[in-house]
Amino acid sequence: MRKYLVLLWLLLPLPIVVLHYGRGQQWLARDIAHDFIKKAEAAEKSGDYRLADELYGSADKTIGTQDRDLKLRLDLARVRTRFGMGEAVAAIDGVDKLLDDAAMVDMPAEFQQEARQLSGRIHYYAGWVMRLEGAKRELWMEEAELSRQNFRLLSEQASPQTPPDESRKQHEDLESAVQLQRLSLTELMARPLPKEGRSMSGQGLSEQMAKRRGQRGKKPGKGPGEGDGPPDKGAGMQRFEPGSGS
Repeated sequence: MRKYLVLLWLLLPLPIVVLHYGRGQQWLARDIAHDFIKKAEAAEKSGDYRLADELYGSADKTIGTQDRDLKLRLDLARVRTRFGMGEAVAAIDGVDKLLDDAAMVDMPAEFQQEARQLSGRIHYYAGWVMRLEGAKRELWMEEAELSRQNFRLLSEQASPQTPPDESRKQHEDLESAVQLQRLSLTELMARPLPKEGRSMSGQGLSEQMAKRRGQRGKKPGKGPGEGDGPPDKGAGMQRFEPGSGS
């Protein structure tokens, strides 16, 4: 009996060791990651996108692949910071990869909407800047069309419970994306490029996209009536404002 009691006493630390090197390490990594995230959110709020991006990156490395939900949220956060820094190609690649991730379908609807709205804005400003740079039509048109498709999907997914302000904004965003395709270059050049778009300027975006993706395959199609006649006036004149992030 004494022998069994001694053996039991020796085995008592075993569950603690297993917990420490198993789930315990995961909990510790998650706590450290959240510390990085809090600091990153504060930096992003203050407009220090470079520091925020580094801190989100540190959080991402800390959790590894153990928390898919958190990793996708960090991916979206880094798209925001790259966009805020004006790193156009990195933001485009990041948001495209995020929306193509198979795990996105399991994320909350609010998260999916935020990612798609950000994608629409990134492609919208990329298309605008590329037009000003004199890019070939098939190159800038793909960005404009991706923007339109994102905003159209958001508009179609709106429900009767969608707040009126949000529904109106979705409609204005969609019209803005359509107008980007329909305006003449002269008309576009007469309009002031918003701050978010200006951060993408001066880096040869058209050349980078052409080199990295060729012409990216097929030309986007037009919806009924798009590209025919002058653009409508009204909601589509609305400019996007810098997002507040999440």
